[in-house]
Amino acid sequence: MKAETKVGILGVFCIVLLTVFAYLMGVISPFSNTKELFVAYNYAGGIEEGSPVRVMGIKVGKVKEITFDPSFKMPNGEEAKLRLKISIDKKAWSSIRKDSKFFINLAGVIGEKFLEISAGSVDTGEFSNGDYVRGEDPPRIDQLISQGYGLAGKLLEVVEKNKGSVTSVITQLDHLATNVNKTLVLLDKATKNREVAKLLDNAIKISDDLAYLTNGMRSKKAEETYELMHKLLFRLEPMDGPAIKKFFQQEGIKAHLF
Repeated sequence: MKAETKVGILGVFCIVLLTVFAYLMGVISPFSNTKELFVAYNYAGGIEEGSPVRVMGIKVGKVKEITFDPSFKMPNGEEAKLRLKISIDKKAWSSIRKDSKFFINLAGVIGEKFLEISAGSVDTGEFSNGDYVRGEDPPRIDQLISQGYGLAGKLLEVVEKNKGSVTSVITQLDHLATNVNKTLVLLDKATKNREVAKLLDNAIKISDDLAYLTNGMRSKKAEETYELMHKLLFRLEPMDGPAIKKFFQQEGIKAHLF
């Protein structure tokens, strides 16, 4: 076999090996079994091309391309300057609906970033291949840390400016707690004293009797009695002493009373 033939066979073999390797790595996919979506963000939290895409925790695709476009707007007019082109396996495509959420997530504390898609409800429709959807921007950890430092600095400044007042408040709270504790101790001792216990028992009985009496005074019969007494006093009010005496000396009144 000629040397040229050997070189040609080796070259073809290398090309086949590179093609197979690229197919296994997902660089090329001549028999594609995936669909694509464009997910728009304003902050992607460090996700990269090649990062996995998961649906309900299962890897079903990857981030194929990241595009920066400052002039891009969503159909509703919202600006989103970052677009992720993602591929999703067709077997998981039916689980992604119009109400699905697209989150940037982290595998573990220091793990890789990935795009998590929540499963949507059956009542909403499916996406079409190549649709655009707005993702959920992840929180800015650096901003949260910066804001936390700022808040801590302000708190320290307030404490330093009002150091005397804070110390006074803490001292008063300490005295208050001590007095409350002493009061509870005295109450505990008082409840163990027989005379005090008897006094408390009598007070409870008196309160029960008063409750019974007041309940009786609220009855319909008591209200009628109050009304009769009011009418009687109203009739007696314009009468003077001699007239009242003459009224009670009448034979009819004596007969009714005695």
